[in-house]
Amino acid sequence: MIKQPFLFAVSGVKNSGKTTLITKLIPIFRKYGLRVATIKHDGHDFETDVPGTDTYAHMQAGAYGTAVFSKTKYMIVKQEETASEQELAESFPEADIILLEGFKYSDYPKLELVRKDNAEAPVCHNHGLIAVVSDFDVKQSQNKAVPLLDLNDPDAVAEFILDYWFIVTSLSMMVLAGGKSSRMGKDKSDLLYEGQTFLQRQIDKGKALGIADVFVSGYQGRMCTERIVKDRYLQKGPLGGLEATFREVNTPYCLVMTVDVPLVTVEVLRTLIRGFRRAWMEGRGKAACVLKHGERIEPLLGIYQTNLADAIETEIVEGKGRVFCFLEKIGYDVSESDVPEAVFENINWFEDYEKMKQM
Repeated sequence: MIKQPFLFAVSGVKNSGKTTLITKLIPIFRKYGLRVATIKHDGHDFETDVPGTDTYAHMQAGAYGTAVFSKTKYMIVKQEETASEQELAESFPEADIILLEGFKYSDYPKLELVRKDNAEAPVCHNHGLIAVVSDFDVKQSQNKAVPLLDLNDPDAVAEFILDYWFIVTSLSMMVLAGGKSSRMGKDKSDLLYEGQTFLQRQIDKGKALGIADVFVSGYQGRMCTERIVKDRYLQKGPLGGLEATFREVNTPYCLVMTVDVPLVTVEVLRTLIRGFRRAWMEGRGKAACVLKHGERIEPLLGIYQTNLADAIETEIVEGKGRVFCFLEKIGYDVSESDVPEAVFENINWFEDYEKMKQM
């Protein structure tokens, strides 16, 4: 399988500081061992070579292309009627990330710089815009708001981009929606809160994070927009759902969450993802990382390596059914959260559901 570099745009109006930010991001990415390339779009024609050099003389004489190289680098200049960033990206097959400078009206994932005294509001197309970077409190449309990052904190901007890179290239999501819901008396997945089913709320959180592939395990209803995975081993609880779903996932990691914690926020999940991603990039990652709040660990709110399917199957065949025991066997990290405990409330009883609606 040919590696596909991740293209990410740093956009903004003229003089917003795009080049300056890119030059600060590159060393941070390289610190993690990533190979970074850049492509800049120039709305005007530009000088292809420096007058007085041999390659300039070759082009002036009528060559449609020229190249110069040494032991450590090379440069190619080629005249073509049209060129695209996609074609140019193919020149960097080894790159992990290709930063595009400009492209504010493109559909690429991008952040937009809005600098004080240079612009007042974002101008980029909202599609693909995942964050605004600014040195003041930018006003955004409430129904189209994206995270606001500090222009004076390039490390935080870099970490945000790396989180998104990790999500897009390496992460899927599964929602555990099986179980009999016997204590509730009806399928919890289809309960409504703020006009959405519990199941759809969880799916939308994954989509808001940028996760493309969302799987739903064990759902028996009819209101599901994503792929439903049936257990291969019946009546084996969450382990059965994990085993079956991990065999369908095409990414190395999977965000796991249950349907009955509808108040868990996108930001809680984003913090979990960042901790997991950084641990792996720094060479200290474990097979799973789960959320911890207070003294409680949530084995079904976490990120797992998807190559654990065989190990989970062995656990099932041997008659062992507890997810936490499996975690202790494989080794795991925790992501500690300090958000209010109510966010992690399991809605198992009808009384819990009524109480939540009144919050």
